[in-house]
Amino acid sequence: MRSTLAIAVSLATASLLASSACAPRTAGLEARKEADARFQRTTSLVSFDQAKQAFESGELEKARKEVEKALARSNREAKYWSLLGRIELESKRLERALEAFAKAIECDPALAEPYYYRGIVHQRWSQNDKAIADYLKASEIDTERISYVLAAAEVMIAERQLDDARMLLLPKLAYFEHNAAMHELLGDIAALSGDPVAAAASYERATVIDPEAPLIGEKLVAVLFDSGEYQKCLDTARRQRERAAAAQATGKRFIPSRETMRHEGRSLNMLGRITEARIVFSDTVREYPEDADAWRDLATAALALGDVARAQSASERLVALAADDPSGYMLRGMVADQKGVYDEAVRWHRLACDRAPRNAEMKVALAIALRNMGKKDECVSVLREALALEPQSELAQRAMAIVNDQ
Repeated sequence: MRSTLAIAVSLATASLLASSACAPRTAGLEARKEADARFQRTTSLVSFDQAKQAFESGELEKARKEVEKALARSNREAKYWSLLGRIELESKRLERALEAFAKAIECDPALAEPYYYRGIVHQRWSQNDKAIADYLKASEIDTERISYVLAAAEVMIAERQLDDARMLLLPKLAYFEHNAAMHELLGDIAALSGDPVAAAASYERATVIDPEAPLIGEKLVAVLFDSGEYQKCLDTARRQRERAAAAQATGKRFIPSRETMRHEGRSLNMLGRITEARIVFSDTVREYPEDADAWRDLATAALALGDVARAQSASERLVALAADDPSGYMLRGMVADQKGVYDEAVRWHRLACDRAPRNAEMKVALAIALRNMGKKDECVSVLREALALEPQSELAQRAMAIVNDQ
């Protein structure tokens, strides 16, 4: 009996010792888990790098599959979720992009990138307040990245939050003094605030930093004209023309914008160089044959130079392009006046007044045609209508004085 009990105890003890020897220790389990986690992170990084390369080369479907592999192995990496969001954004799957960026922010609230790209999604949905908040958060996290600040300022400007945009940009100006986009946005704010002089100063600084940026040059031309700096406007517009010629010489095609060409011609006109202005207006209608404003400018310059044939063809084109624009009919009437066909002139001027019944200038033009036709009483009546509309109109007062002296 004792022998049997001893054997049983011995066997039980041996079994416990064997069990203890085979069971892994806690430290061993943790080490194994950590090794497995390292392996998963390493392999996920390989997939992430491949996804990034595919994304940068425009292979969106391949990029999506690779980043999803990375997330399957390690789904707490914010940069993986952010890349997935960018892929979905490029694929125009905005809802999925938003979800991915939210996940990235959840994984790492200190990563700036997903806030910025989520801001783009909100902006595309016209949720501009949310877009601004995301852009500002991104700029708060990464103060070295000026693009985040500029994105916020652009939306503020679009929303006409001009003071907020100005107060956002000005403190950054000293640090980003050599950033052309910063000065361009400050110019936009000044232009929209009705200060073309300040706008011109900002745009000029931007063009010094980046002389190859055509849009800044176009904006500078416009504000120089608005500020009455006609010679500077002309010089700047002609530099744009020189760029166009240089580009064409290298096989590229660069055409100055219609606004730049228009301001060049109008500056010449304001400087009294009407013959040169007509040439520029002719170039403009050749490049932009559907631009009604350019045909109006050409007709006006041609009339001023006594080029009746050119004025007639240009005004006819204007009427064809913009049937509701009264200026085309008025110009047709002025051409008829120049040709001495006064009944036709009166007809065209009446058509102009029909389209702009409260425009004093149109009525004065009709009155002059009526006077030339010998209808003094009706002429005086129309001039009185013009003066009732604009009592301070020097043109109407001068015409009335001439008629009364006859």
